[in-house]
Amino acid sequence: MRKRLYNLFGLPELPEMASVDPIDSDVAIADPEPVEVTGDPIHIPRPIRKAKRKSVGELKFHDLGSKRWLEWAASKQGLPQRGLRYVRPDEMHRLPLDAMSARLHQGDICIVDMSSLAHMDSQRSALSRQVQDMANYGGLPVFALDDSNRLLLVPGRGSRIDTETHELGGNSILD
Repeated sequence: MRKRLYNLFGLPELPEMASVDPIDSDVAIADPEPVEVTGDPIHIPRPIRKAKRKSVGELKFHDLGSKRWLEWAASKQGLPQRGLRYVRPDEMHRLPLDAMSARLHQGDICIVDMSSLAHMDSQRSALSRQVQDMANYGGLPVFALDDSNRLLLVPGRGSRIDTETHELGGNSILD
């Protein structure tokens, strides 16, 4: 029993622990012989102190959204002319089609997410038709990114999409 307890707690094995049979009640042990423990002593590591956390004001890092770094980035590479726009229907389940059309004409890529309208099939199909009509008016294609047509991609003017390898980006030849 003692050997099992030593193994349970991960203690080193003591010599002379070969017999693990229970002691007969008829045999009384007057004075057990002292057991000599040989081997290396156990190394107990020092307790780990709790690390003092620094406040955000004390940390040394660069806020890349600060005016200083935005000006530095603009001086090195200029501001981007095009962007990726993520659009969702508002509380009234409408899309800002005029603003989207203007941004698409400038070359931005719009991703329209209608997953919030999962329970409103008729509203989702009406918005899909409106996005398709707006894109057709500008001569742009519309791509469905999922099987249920809840996520639509409209590339802006000057963007190209390779439909064979599904790569997005780069400038088209017809800029």
